[in-house]
Amino acid sequence: MSERKRTVISCAMLEDELNTLYKKLDCRYPIVWLDRGYHNTPEKLRQKLQDTILSLQDQDELLLTFGLCGNGTAGICSPHTGLILPKFDDCLNMLLCTGRRSCRALTHAGTIYLTRGWTLDRESIVQQYEDLCEKYDEETCEMIMETMYAHYDSLTLIDTGCYNMEEVQAYADEVRKLMDFEIRKTPGSLKILEQLLTGRWDENFLVLSPGQPVLEEYFEVSDAGS
Repeated sequence: MSERKRTVISCAMLEDELNTLYKKLDCRYPIVWLDRGYHNTPEKLRQKLQDTILSLQDQDELLLTFGLCGNGTAGICSPHTGLILPKFDDCLNMLLCTGRRSCRALTHAGTIYLTRGWTLDRESIVQQYEDLCEKYDEETCEMIMETMYAHYDSLTLIDTGCYNMEEVQAYADEVRKLMDFEIRKTPGSLKILEQLLTGRWDENFLVLSPGQPVLEEYFEVSDAGS
């Protein structure tokens, strides 16, 4: 039996993590990288994903590293290939998962979560402040930032083991100069991404047949975690 043709479609936010797993697993699947900025505009993400999927209809299965992503994946469909994606609201929840879940969200309200990939985002906290400084005086910038992040009080750094945490800590220190956030650290996990690449798709995944669209309701998680 011939090996199934698979291509990975991934957000650049997960470049550190995927590169680490590709080396570990000696994975040879082609990767199509989508710019990390798409997560800020779900409508554009949906269109870009759909266009990318339609360009890969010669594959047997397409492996997406995207979760629901602000409904950015809701409605996408692959007419002639299988579609597999993690059953999570976003990549941060995915990187915090170590097994079966008893609830949908693994992140906590009032907390901003960071990986190295997120520190490189054009919409990162530090970059937002620098952009504001080009338009307003310091007092106005601080007032705008305080308004934007009024519902947050802490910053949690996720250590996935795929990058130098000193870089992420340095970024957090810069954020701390702007916002009075409590800084925490938590271990991350590559379990879900590794399962995606190795075909061990359990209850934490959506495994869709050709022509079956992604629906928001598919991301619900029962209380029993089953």
